[in-house]
Amino acid sequence: MKITYLGHSCFLVEGSSSVLIDPFTDIGYPLKRVKADYVLCTHDHFDHNAYHLVDYGKKITYDSEDTIKQIDLVKISSYHDEVGGKKRGKNVIYKFTIDGITFTHLGDLGEDFNMDLVEKIGKTDVLFIPIGGVYTIDYKEATKYAKAINPKMIVPMHFKTLRSTVQVADNKYFLQNFDNVIKLQTTTLNFDKIEGGVYLFDHSNF
Repeated sequence: MKITYLGHSCFLVEGSSSVLIDPFTDIGYPLKRVKADYVLCTHDHFDHNAYHLVDYGKKITYDSEDTIKQIDLVKISSYHDEVGGKKRGKNVIYKFTIDGITFTHLGDLGEDFNMDLVEKIGKTDVLFIPIGGVYTIDYKEATKYAKAINPKMIVPMHFKTLRSTVQVADNKYFLQNFDNVIKLQTTTLNFDKIEGGVYLFDHSNF
C-alpha cells in the first residue's frame, strides 16, 4: 500500500486500486500530474476540484449519487462551516477501503465537533484531517475529532506551507496535542501494515 502527499488536501492512495482525493489549482504551487483509477472531490472549490489536472478512469463529485463498489465507497454529508453551510455550503466526507485498509478523507470539514458526525464516520484505519482553521476546523476541533474517531493513522492536511497562498494556520499547535508524531522526510509512505501515530508528510516543497 502506498500513500503519496501531493500538497494541500490532495493524496494519492495506491493498492489494488488507486484513488486521488481533492486535486487543486491556484494555491501557489502546481499539482503534479498523476494517474488514478478514481478521483474524488469533496466540494466544488478550486483548491479541491481540479479534475482536469488528473488522468483518471472515473470521477466522483460531491453532488453525484455515484458510488464505487470496488472500493466500498461511502459518502458522508457534512458542512464546510460551523453554521450549517450558510457560509460555505456542504462538504462530503469520503470513506473507502483498499486491500482491507479503510481510509477516511474529511475534505474541508468545518463543523464544530459533534458526536453525531463521529458516529456516522465510524471506524477507520487512516484519517486525513484538515487542521488549518479559517476555511475548515481549527487545530482544537481537529484534535477532538481525531481523538474521538481514533484511527490507527492520523494524517494532517490543509495547513500553511512555505509556498501556499491559502491563508490558514500551520501545523505546530495540532501536533503538540499528540505524543506519537512521525515527521516523514518524504512525500510517499509505503507500508504493509499500519503503525499507529500522527504522520506528517514532507511539505518542504509545497
